[in-house]
Amino acid sequence: MKQIKHSTPSSSFIVASIVCLLLGMLALALSGCTSLGVKQTQAAMQPEKHVQATLEIVLNQPGMQPDWPAFSPSHLVLPANSLVTITLHDHDLGNTAMPQDTPFGRVQGTTGSVAYLNGTPYSFLAPDKIAHTFTIQQLHVNVPLPGDGKESDTISFTFQTGKAGTYVFRCFDPCGMGTSGWDGPMATNGYMSGTLIVQ
Repeated sequence: MKQIKHSTPSSSFIVASIVCLLLGMLALALSGCTSLGVKQTQAAMQPEKHVQATLEIVLNQPGMQPDWPAFSPSHLVLPANSLVTITLHDHDLGNTAMPQDTPFGRVQGTTGSVAYLNGTPYSFLAPDKIAHTFTIQQLHVNVPLPGDGKESDTISFTFQTGKAGTYVFRCFDPCGMGTSGWDGPMATNGYMSGTLIVQ
């Protein structure tokens, strides 16, 4: 009768097997945590609601400096973590040339990185074709507003608010007084800068 010889696995083989098993379990656990983390982040980023707001750039309003452009209203209250569509009418048309390398000629921070002029999307305006900008630096939102057109033109764009807090919206086109264009309404709160309360 033939005797069967049983071989015993070497200790190095056993250690290697255990290490492979532990690494596999660790990779599985990490992949679960990563995907869970992504899901939680995506869920947290989903907007809770979609709201509408209207804004104008006005001139010569009672009680205000003559010929100073101003956002109206200059104080907005919006819900946190929500999509906001702004519909804007600009009553202060005309182009104020900006430097050729200005970053404020590009639409940024909006849904699809576009704004709409009478329903037609645009993502960029030439630096010499901008009247004003609507910019919230803390939310990385910038929308250049065209200077050529009619006061009845409608500009609209959508962005997402973040966490609760106080933000500033303002114009970064030098549309004010003085040789630089940065004086007067550009340097005065309630004119070409306003307050955004997110709550």
